[in-house]
Formats: sequence, structure tokens, C-alpha cells
Amino acid sequence: MGRMTALGIVACMLLQGQGSAPAQEKNITVLFKGNLTTRLNPSAANPIATSQPQEFTNFYGTGIEIKYQFSSWNLAFGLSADYLRVFQASPLHVSDQTEVPTEDGYEAIPIEMTGYFLIPASGQTVRIFMGGGCGVYFGRRHYSIAGVEAPVTSSRPGFGIHVLGGVSYYFMNWLSLTAEMKFRDLQFRSTNAFSIPSISYQNLLFKIPQAPFESTVQTDGVIFQLGVGVSF
Repeated sequence: MGRMTALGIVACMLLQGQGSAPAQEKNITVLFKGNLTTRLNPSAANPIATSQPQEFTNFYGTGIEIKYQFSSWNLAFGLSADYLRVFQASPLHVSDQTEVPTEDGYEAIPIEMTGYFLIPASGQTVRIFMGGGCGVYFGRRHYSIAGVEAPVTSSRPGFGIHVLGGVSYYFMNWLSLTAEMKFRDLQFRSTNAFSIPSISYQNLLFKIPQAPFESTVQTDGVIFQLGVGVSF
């Protein structure tokens, strides 16, 4: 009887210990993201028109991030890469009766390092965080007249900082949904030049300058991101 009682006590202790043990923490998360940038503000020379550069608003991008959570700390480190692309078409008036289609746009690849601080008051299911870091930003301008593009002759990446805040919801300990709001100082330079002296459009031949024209690009809006994370 005494032996059975002792075995029962040991079994209860084992079950209690298993029930109170925390789930194994997963340190690495791969996050697949979609984002919305509210404004891109280029300071871009137009080789033909003398009007002000176009402003690009509310365009989408994609990205991926690898995040490492330090065990027993409310700190994490992330390395991310995004791809942004935006274009706008507008007519160019070359005479009173003729409009030539033009297309102006940009693509950028931001590569950023981010340090995260997890708010201690958040739990295991809902985790609130804030963070900041720095990045290098590669990009180029695409400009064409009547389908004839001015190739990029040189480009210069920019460097900047960013701050962010967000929340993650964990459906399971390996699957999460993350929403972020980020302020990013993205900037880069791109130089383009036409390789031909003239363009023909609708039986009209007009000259175009072949001198290189430089564009300086930066974002001064807000980035909203939504991502799905897989942890292991």
C-alpha cells in the first residue's frame, strides 16, 4: 500500500511538472511581407519637359525578413530585403496637336538591419514590439518616351535609418501574423541618358537631348507592412 501511494505521488509530480513547463521557444522566424508605401518624392530632371517631377503615392512592394529572437531576452535582430516598383504614364506635348506617351518610374531594393524590443507586458499569443535600425538602398529610374527607354548609365545607393512599431499574433508557436508601421529614410540616385538623338512617333520626328540626367529619390511617407511568419 505504501509503495502504491509513493508511486502515485511521483506520477502526480511528473504530470504537474510537464503541465507547468513552458513550450519550447523557437528562435528563428522567416517573415514573408507585403507593404504599402504612402509617398515617394523624387527630385528628378526631365530631359524634355520643364515641369515639376511627379509624386508617386500609395504603391505596393514585397519583402522577406529573417529574425532571430534571443532566448530569455526581450530582444530580437532582423535582416530584411524588400522590392518596390512604381510607374506612372503621362502625355508629353511636343506640339499643339501631338502628345507623345511617356512613362516614368522607379524600382528600389532596401536592405535593412533592425533591432527589436518586445514589450514585456505582451503575452505569448499577442506580442507588441518596437524597433529601429539602418539600411542601404539600391535603386534605379526608368524613363521612356514613345516606348524608347533611356538606359541607366550609373546609380548610387543611399544609406538611412528607420524606426517602426507593430504587433504579432501567434496562431501557433510556429505560425504568426505581423502588422507593422515603419518610417524609413529611403534614398538613392540614378543617372539615365538616351542613346539615340531623335525619336519618331506618328510620322513626327523630334530631337531628344543625349546629355545624362540625374534623379535623386527619397521616401518621406509611411510604410505599412503585413507579413506571415514561420518560426523554427
